[in-house]
Amino acid sequence: MTLKILMVDGYDYDGWKSLNEASCIDAFEHYSNTLKKISKPPLKIITIHPGKKIDYLPKGLSLNDFDGIVWTGSSLNIYDSTAPIIRQIDLAKETLKQNVNIFGSCWGLQIYVKAAGGSVRKNPKGREMIFARDIMINKVGENHQMYKNKMKKFDAFCSHLDEIETIPNGSKVLSENKHSKVQALSFKINGAEFWGTQYHPEFNFNIMSRILIARKSILVKENIFNNEDHADKIISIMEQILENKNDGKDLEIGEDILDKNIRNRELINWLNFIEKSK
Repeated sequence: MTLKILMVDGYDYDGWKSLNEASCIDAFEHYSNTLKKISKPPLKIITIHPGKKIDYLPKGLSLNDFDGIVWTGSSLNIYDSTAPIIRQIDLAKETLKQNVNIFGSCWGLQIYVKAAGGSVRKNPKGREMIFARDIMINKVGENHQMYKNKMKKFDAFCSHLDEIETIPNGSKVLSENKHSKVQALSFKINGAEFWGTQYHPEFNFNIMSRILIARKSILVKENIFNNEDHADKIISIMEQILENKNDGKDLEIGEDILDKNIRNRELINWLNFIEKSK
């Protein structure tokens, strides 16, 4: 049995260009690679680009054709309401009319919260970057399929300036930390079931280090890094971890970041959920 997945690229051209210049893999390609590595059944993944194209749906493609929909991150901000953003919100609303399972990371969470009637704001605490620390799964989350076999308290890769301000009616917050009261939520509308995280369970050190290179000057300005030398040191440590030359202690991280079976657990559970529901 092959699972058919629709991958929605959340980036517009400007966001894509900045990452491309840092030799960063496309978010949708990285996400697809991650899903294929962790999935038990084979996956057929079709990618669309509503942030880059007006006519983004291939002829003959129906949203009903898919077992699951995945929405990537982005460098966009929903409250800017540009054409690429509005197209994505409209698409998300259409997917919520289908009988389909949906997973959204970061921007993907924000898009669906907006599409379902919630709101997103710039986080008054500033950007949460590199690692979302001490995410706590609440009582509802402990009983949710997304967090099956996940430690109750964990760190995760992250990269976001915005956060969920108000949640849609009927949605359930699953986890939080000191930086954002909504680190994950789920809801059901019609036949659609949505799971979303504000962090990035699909990320690894490769894509995270490239994002840091692309946004280095912004991150220094926002005091995420003390200066460019500090940024370069963190990036270098990540590259050493990739080469198994660093154990991660310099970054104060543990197995929740280093072990892909823990790091990717939410996505593993989502794919298992889809497979069982077929």
